[in-house]
Amino acid sequence: MAEQGWLGLSLPTKSDIRHLLHPSKDEKHRRKMLIVAYIPDWIILILVNLAGGLFGMLGPRHREFSLSDTSIQYSHHRSYVPDFVPPLVAYASPILSALLFLIFRRRNWHDFHCAFLGIFMAMGLNNTATNILKNAVGRPRPDFIARCQPSISHNPPLRLVDYRVCTQPDLSFLHEGMRSFPSGHASLSFCGLTFTSLYLSSHFRYNDQRGHAYKTIIFYVPFFCATLIAVSRTADYHHHWQDVLAGSLLGIFVGWFGYRSYFPPIFDSSVQSDRPYPSRILEFQDAVARRQCDHVLPVDEDPLQVGSPAAFADSAQHAHCSSSMASPASHGTATSRCRCSHLDRISSVAIDIPENSTESK
Repeated sequence: MAEQGWLGLSLPTKSDIRHLLHPSKDEKHRRKMLIVAYIPDWIILILVNLAGGLFGMLGPRHREFSLSDTSIQYSHHRSYVPDFVPPLVAYASPILSALLFLIFRRRNWHDFHCAFLGIFMAMGLNNTATNILKNAVGRPRPDFIARCQPSISHNPPLRLVDYRVCTQPDLSFLHEGMRSFPSGHASLSFCGLTFTSLYLSSHFRYNDQRGHAYKTIIFYVPFFCATLIAVSRTADYHHHWQDVLAGSLLGIFVGWFGYRSYFPPIFDSSVQSDRPYPSRILEFQDAVARRQCDHVLPVDEDPLQVGSPAAFADSAQHAHCSSSMASPASHGTATSRCRCSHLDRISSVAIDIPENSTESK
C-alpha cells in the first residue's frame, strides 16, 4: 500500500483501481443488492428536494403593513452574496470533501454514498422548511417600501395598508420582498457547511483526544464562512436580524440531523467517527465474523470498498477467526485468542475461545 503522507492522505494504487473496475462475481451481485437496498432512500430524498423547490415557487402570504414602519423603509441594494452562492456552497462543500476522502484517503464508496445521501437529506428538508415558513409568515423585508413603490405616502386613518397600494410592475420582485422570515441564505449556508464541518471533523478524527490545533480550525472554518454569508443579509438590507438568527438555527439543526442520519457522533471517543454506519448488505466474511465472533463490527462495512493490502489482511483475519472458532484444537488446555481487526487498525476486540478440555467432569 502506498505510504500515507501528512493527514493520512495518499494516492490510489493500481490494486485500488483494479478492485473497483474488476470486482468478483459475488461482489457484482452484492453491489446490485445494495443498489436495491438504497432505492427507497433516494426516492424519498428526490421527493423531499422536489417539494422544497415547489414550495419556493408559491407566493407568500400578503400581510398588512404600515407605510410609517421604519424597519421596512431601507433602500434597496443588490445582494452582497449572490443568490446562487449559498446553494452552490451548501451542496459543493460536503460533496467535494467526500470526493477528496474517496480519492486520497479512504477509497471508500460507502462513505461517499452516505455523504451524498446525508447532504441531500439535509438540504431537501431545509429547503422545504425554509420555503414553507417564508410563504406562511410573509414578513416584509427591510427594503420592502422601496420594492413596493406605494401610490400613497401615508396610511389611511385608523388602518394599515396591503400590497394593493404598491405600483411595482414586477410581481415576482414584489412578492420576494414579502419572504423575509427566515433567511434562506442563512439556512442554506449553515445547513451545508454544518454538514461539511461535521464530516471533515469526524474524518480527521476530532475525537481521538490528542488535541491537534488543525482539527479545531477544520471544525471552525465552515461555521465562520456560513456566518459571513448569513450576516451579509443584514448589511445589504435584505433581512432583519431575527430572520438571520432563525435561518441559522434552522440550518444548523437540519445539517446536523442530515449528518447523523448516516454517520455516528463525532465527539464520542468510544466510536469510530470517521466511518459511516454499516452498509445494509455486508460482505460474506464480515457477516460471518459478526455472527461467530459475537462482535458488533465497527462502522465502515462499506459496499464498494476498494481493495488494499490492509483490507485484504483484515478479510484474512476474519476468515481465520471464523475457522478457529469452527475447528477447535484436539488437545491442550491453552486458550486460543482470536482478534477481529478492522480497516485502519483503529479498534479491535479480543475474544477468548476456550478449547475442548480433556478433563472429565
